[in-house]
Amino acid sequence: MADRENDRENDRTNDRQRGRETREPALTRRQLLLAGSLATPLAVPLAGCAAPAAEGPSSADVPPGTAAARRFRVAFGSCAKQSKPQPIWRAIGAAKPDLFLFLGDNLYADARDEATLRQRYAEFMAVEPLQAFRRATPHLAIWDDHDFGDDDEGADYPLKQLSQQLFCDAWGEPADSPRRRADGVYTSQVFEAFGRRIQVILPDLRFNRTMLTADPSLKSSYAAMVLRAKLSGQPMTGWYVPDPRPEATILGEAQWQWLEAQLRVPADVRLIGSSVQFAADGSGWECWANFPRERARLVELLRTTRAEGVVFLSGDMHYAELSSVEVDGGYPLWDATSSGLTEVWDIPTPNRNRRSAVMAELNFGLLDIEPIARHGAMPATTADGAMHVVAPGGAMANLAPVDGEGAHDLRLRFALCDVNGRARITKELRLSDLRWPDRAKAAAASMARPAAEEKS
Repeated sequence: MADRENDRENDRTNDRQRGRETREPALTRRQLLLAGSLATPLAVPLAGCAAPAAEGPSSADVPPGTAAARRFRVAFGSCAKQSKPQPIWRAIGAAKPDLFLFLGDNLYADARDEATLRQRYAEFMAVEPLQAFRRATPHLAIWDDHDFGDDDEGADYPLKQLSQQLFCDAWGEPADSPRRRADGVYTSQVFEAFGRRIQVILPDLRFNRTMLTADPSLKSSYAAMVLRAKLSGQPMTGWYVPDPRPEATILGEAQWQWLEAQLRVPADVRLIGSSVQFAADGSGWECWANFPRERARLVELLRTTRAEGVVFLSGDMHYAELSSVEVDGGYPLWDATSSGLTEVWDIPTPNRNRRSAVMAELNFGLLDIEPIARHGAMPATTADGAMHVVAPGGAMANLAPVDGEGAHDLRLRFALCDVNGRARITKELRLSDLRWPDRAKAAAASMARPAAEEKS
């Protein structure tokens, strides 16, 4: 708490020296989250979002046919306060990702006026380790509450149109980018590696989100909650409760229509970058479970579109973990949470769907997507051995079938890594396990057929 209050006092002093006054918001959960941080500065003019992957450190740097050319590596992370050191970019850069996903709280604006919001973005652009990483590495970004504007904010945030333009400026969006005009900064992109399509979907969970529902009895006794949790070591439930109203929304109707269209784009693997946790349940903090109708709607949309190979990458929590939620008649939806790049929260929180230990230290995530050999042979890459960007909704010639006969299985290797790049939590999935059961059965039969023919 003292660290967070000192940060705010310094901000207020600086603002007064510049002739501005700031409004001190009420005590929030995030203030105490930040007070628990184990880290502290860094931020700079930058390169644009997601350049073609062959332009950065990637599998394109090795000759076709070598082991490294057979992998598409996605790194991801969230929660980087611009006033703190950011040494973690060295380890992330050393991992040589083909793509980095910034999953929100990429800076901490915590702004209630235009001058402060602009100042915080200027500070972000001056963090050289971060911006140097951006210049060297293809990347995409989505925001969460703090870079959107302020703690736990949603559709009612009064500066959201200004924030939208500042976000697009900082992340190199062109003047005619749809992200500048839409009701949010949601975006998607399809990449191609070894003849397979990897889709990245970044929904905006702030611009249209209904105000959260809080339990006043929990919020008013927060200090006691912290003390009890620290003394007992027991998980600490937050003060937010599910909002079952039909009108309660996270995405807004226009974004739901956009998301359905993205899920109908052909792809083998779909990475949904969610700025808050999708699979977590019972935490009492921000997550999709606070909007049960919205989470159920997304699951039903996956079912309706027959979207497969879906995994979630999330941030926000200031610790790392793996969660998953079972889908009736479907496949499990896994959620890899990586947070934070500078922020750490060391009080445990409940999560009924937790599937790993909790990593309460500075961290980032890695996801390696790689083909699995069939009958001892590796599938061929494209002619130059590199990956290629495919326009959203566009086609690319000479691709391997999506979930069809002749398609190889893919391995998805997750690693949640510490500030030195050491993997502390790992998980391996197969694409064949992320299919609707009827299609999984058909795909298994298709892959088994060549083996039977060889034996005969």
